[in-house]
Amino acid sequence: YSLNNGNFIKYINNTNNIYISYLLSWYNKKNNKYYIIQLAYKKIIINNLLEDELYSELINQPEDFHCSGFIYNIDNNDFLCSSSENGYINIWDLYSKNIFKSININYSLFHIIKWNNKYIIVADFDNNCFKIINLENEIIKDIEKQHIDSVICIKKIYHPIYGESLLSASNDKTIKLWSIK
Repeated sequence: YSLNNGNFIKYINNTNNIYISYLLSWYNKKNNKYYIIQLAYKKIIINNLLEDELYSELINQPEDFHCSGFIYNIDNNDFLCSSSENGYINIWDLYSKNIFKSININYSLFHIIKWNNKYIIVADFDNNCFKIINLENEIIKDIEKQHIDSVICIKKIYHPIYGESLLSASNDKTIKLWSIK
């Protein structure tokens, strides 16, 4: 729909038969096309935003709900990093459409963010905390339970006093601010 006048523009294919939990936009620099990435139940669907083209359906067993994700670039290659309810963090090469790396955390994971080129942070729903993962050696550091209930969302922010900081939101109806000491 147009945000200017509310008129219908286009229906995105492959969206009405599965549960979609998260959306990402991606500009493919190799073919100069725009895509919508749908993180869904048991698969990730990538559709051309302007044409009726299915770019790919990404599946890596075992599958579950893909809850969140982000795109990052290394050496002119785009990667999709996604978190799943079954505890897997999957990293996909978006150009080859193959799995690049899979990390099993063994707990239900929700929101995931890229902290920098070395670390990612993911909300651990089962343990009321979040985890910091080193992408180079896959070492996982738990940030001890500071919430009473499940952590469902995390966001990186720049705080005017504390600098690079993290916000965590929980089902316990709290948002907490974290800073690096």
